[in-house]
Amino acid sequence: MRLFRITGIFFLIILLHGCEEPVREDPFVGLGAARWDVGKSANFILSDDRFTALELEIAYMEGFRPTNFMMSEMTNFLGEVALKPAGVRIVEKEIPAGGEEFYTTSAIAELEDQYRESYNEGDTVSVFLLVVDGYFMQNEEEYFTIGAAYRNTSMVLFGKRIAENTGGFRRPGRGNLEATVALHELGHLLGLVNIGTDMVVPHEDPDEDHKYHCDNEDCLMYWAVETSNILNFMQNDVPELDDNCRNDLRANGGR
Repeated sequence: MRLFRITGIFFLIILLHGCEEPVREDPFVGLGAARWDVGKSANFILSDDRFTALELEIAYMEGFRPTNFMMSEMTNFLGEVALKPAGVRIVEKEIPAGGEEFYTTSAIAELEDQYRESYNEGDTVSVFLLVVDGYFMQNEEEYFTIGAAYRNTSMVLFGKRIAENTGGFRRPGRGNLEATVALHELGHLLGLVNIGTDMVVPHEDPDEDHKYHCDNEDCLMYWAVETSNILNFMQNDVPELDDNCRNDLRANGGR
């Protein structure tokens, strides 16, 4: 008789528990929300609909800490284009030197998986910038890559390329080159051009080799900015977004 009562109570608990609504995970926070294609988080980074704060995590290899100028430019840029009433903050840390001459896209992703600590959480959207001590494996013969966006909230700078091509005769200052390339890649994370943020007016470069870039050579999102071609025309100041790019960001929830 006693065993029957205990069994009955246990059965009732199981029955009631089975009627509860299953707990659903938020697909927009945590590790899984940082594994999408470039541009897929543009609205989350730009608007305050889901996230009201932004954290920029910068992980740089030993000897390749970005300049204060670059970090200041990134903060100011995000403050200008993104609606984040709770603010934009930077978290930086040094990581061990990789010691590789070339880094593939998969190697870069593995480094992010190893060292990234900040992911979307609560009211904060997270963006990750990695600075490595080598070159990009897939460089083309006619020009080399200085930076790249490779996931929806992830980008990389090739610190050795920057160090070798700044500060000399007819070369830009390190801070200017870093900031220009970093802001260009950030623009891609914001969905420019036509990879997550729709164009108000068509202005994507018609050249198939330069897809996802602005057709205005004076714009920050011109294709040459992320390659060595920028060294041929870079001025003393960091290029700005043109009106078409700015209008695209506003239409997708930005300022």
